Parts: sequence; C-alpha cells; structure tokens
Amino acid sequence: MSISSREDANKYYQVVNKLIDNYIEEYSIRPSKLKNYLKNGSDKFEKFVNRNGLKDIKGINQILTDVIDDRVHMEKDGVLTFENFKFYESDEFKVLSITQCLYKGIGKSDIKIEKFIADHFDVNLSDIDVIDTDKHLFKVKGWKDENKVIVYNNDEFEIIQKNIKEYLLNEFLKKEVELVGITIKLENVVDNKKFEDQLESLLNEDKIIDLITKSIEKDGDFKFGKSDEYYLWID
Repeated sequence: MSISSREDANKYYQVVNKLIDNYIEEYSIRPSKLKNYLKNGSDKFEKFVNRNGLKDIKGINQILTDVIDDRVHMEKDGVLTFENFKFYESDEFKVLSITQCLYKGIGKSDIKIEKFIADHFDVNLSDIDVIDTDKHLFKVKGWKDENKVIVYNNDEFEIIQKNIKEYLLNEFLKKEVELVGITIKLENVVDNKKFEDQLESLLNEDKIIDLITKSIEKDGDFKFGKSDEYYLWID
C-alpha cells in the first residue's frame, strides 16, 4: 500500500506521532535521543516499523524519520511545555549507571539472536534457554557442558556505546571544582560538544567491550567473542 494523498499522509503522521509518544514513555527515551535508538536503516528502526504493522506502507520510513527529526528539534529548540521539560529531566529519562547502559533502549532479545547462538554452538534451538531476555542472557546446553551467553547485535552495541557516552557526560557535568575558595560547576563552563568529541575518540570498540565485560561480571566469568553481526560473551 502506498501513501497517495495528503489525507493518507496526515493520517499516517498522526499514527506515527502516537506510536513515538508511546515509545518515549515505554522506554523513557528523551526526544532528543530518539536517533540513538531508532536510526533509519537500523535493526531497531525496522523492528519498530514491523512491530506496529507498518512494513507494507510505502513511504512509512520517511514519515517515521520526519517525526523523529521533528521531536529531536523540538527539544533542542526548547519547544516543550514546562511540564514536559520537567518530565524529561527526571531520573527516569537519564542513564544512571554503566549497567543501565546495557539495557536502556536495547529491548528484548529476539529469535534472530537465538538462531545465531544455535549456529555458533552447533546446537538446536531447543538447546537454548532464555535466562533473561532484557539482559540478552541465555543458557546453551552443549554436547558436554552448559554455557551462559550474552549477545548483542551491531546496532545494539552502538546503542550501548552512545548510552555510555551520555552517562559519562552527565557524570562529568555533575562535578564541581574548587579554586581558592570558589566553587565552579563544570556544567556552567564546559563546552559539551568538545567533551563529547573527546569521549568519542576515547570510547573505541575495545574500551566499550572492556566496560561491558566488567559490568556483567556478576552474571558469570565471561570471555568476549565477535562475529560479523554479533558481539558475544561466553561464560
């Protein structure tokens, strides 16, 4: 089905706006961060379209992209009610720990991950148990032993990287520096863009892998591995 008239377009813009409202509320995502989680062409973007029964609508990807762009600009340009501003500034919409970076905006694991695990360990899908779908944590029954496995696809790994970047920026801006009896809040003097660029250069793939590995230590003694499409940690 294609969008062939202004009426069709308006209808689907209304539908997608409502869906984005629900997404923001369900996952506690600030509007300005939507592109981190729903980037056009990404796995999460396609799942959003499919999950909401829109995949057969020709032109829906552009409408979703337009709505996301609009939400991002609304927050960045300050076009929010006071109530919405206070709502998005609450802790619910912030990344408050490194561990939370592994879950925020990631969503539950899916059958694609289970099929990858089955191929990787050369087992049947029936040999894979989901321990925690939010953590992407599985138990695999092999021929000789059992393994716990955590798996993220490439898009999810990128989201985790952006979550960590946001977390570190927020933590840094909370700091205060005292000079000759004068207390200076870093959030009032730091150029956020320069700090984000510095973080970007420091948070390379190896560093993110190390941070994830340390964060999941409580779930097991995991060793890292990688394929073309997935990052995995095996206990």
